[in-house]
Parts: sequence; C-alpha cells; structure tokens
Amino acid sequence: MSKFSRKIVLIPLMTVFLLLAVDVFLISRMEEVPSIYQESHALEFPAFRTKDLKGNIVTDAVFRGRFSVVCLWVTQDPAGYELLSSLSAWREASDKPFQLVGIVGDVRETDPAEKISAAQSLAAACAEHIPHLLVNDEMEGFLKRIRNAPTVCFIDEQGCLVGQPVIGNEPDLIRKEARRLMKADSPQGQAGRKIQDSLFR
Repeated sequence: MSKFSRKIVLIPLMTVFLLLAVDVFLISRMEEVPSIYQESHALEFPAFRTKDLKGNIVTDAVFRGRFSVVCLWVTQDPAGYELLSSLSAWREASDKPFQLVGIVGDVRETDPAEKISAAQSLAAACAEHIPHLLVNDEMEGFLKRIRNAPTVCFIDEQGCLVGQPVIGNEPDLIRKEARRLMKADSPQGQAGRKIQDSLFR
C-alpha cells in the first residue's frame, strides 16, 4: 500500500475518532448541567431556630416577606464590623425597603456567656439595631458553602438565596447586586420575567 493510500484510509478513521471524542465530551457536559443549574438558581435557606445576640429566638421565618441582605462576619476580623457599619448607613438612607441581618460565624448559641458578651460589644459598636444571629448545627448546610468572612448573600421574599454572593469588604459591589436583585423583584421586573419565560418556554 502506498503512502498516499494509507493517508486516504487514516483520514476517515481520524475523523470518526474525533467525532466520537466530541460526542463523549458533550454528553459528559450535559450530564453536569442539572447540578450546575440547581446550584446557580434559587436555593432555599435551611430551616433553623437560634438566638440573636440579644437573646431573642429567631427562626428562618425572619427571611420571609421582605428582601434581605445577610452579612456573615466573625469577631476576629475588623473588616466585618466596618462592612456592617457601611451597610447599616446605606440601609438607613435607601429608598428601597429591605432588611439587614448579621450572622456571627464564630459564635454559637451554646458558647460561654463571655464570648457572646464580647460579640455583643462589637455588634453594638457597628450596627446594634440589626439582628445578629448565632450559628448552630441547623445552619451547617449554608455555612459550609462559605469559606471567607465577611461574605454577603441575598435572600428574596420567599426565603431563597438569590444572586451572587459578595466576598470581602466590598460595599459598592454589594449595593450594586442588591439593587439589581430588588429591581428584578419589583412588579416591572416580574412582568419582564413572565414575558421572557413565555417567549423561551
């Protein structure tokens, strides 16, 4: 068999091989889509019952009925207090109603009174008037997704996590994402989504 004949035989074989490889790659990517889709869409905040720094019982119902900006902070990092102060001032000046909620990531409701008292002092210095929740095992499913503090996430009126979380002391990014999400939840935004859904269904 001449070199030319061998090339003629090899080209179709290589083409078949490449097509099979592309098919396998696409199928594997399609199988990944459902899990990626679920992660990127609204995820309900886990049910919980805990206390805030003032000793009040708080459940996941705190996130129902209004848009929430939730800041996970830790007592060991001053960036958390600075961010909470900035967000608190922004909320007071905002013309759009929403609630600001803090979660103290390194203080549990079962911790000694001294540790809780130290967290109370920090919260009073930055934003005393907002609820600061103590963590417990019921929040583990949420907390294990977060590796840095402060981290801000957003919860809609149905109690679902929405949008993109913002890591670090980034008040401008937080305000931008919150405004985008609140606009999407407005009557005009909901009407736009319905039109889009009907077009692409």
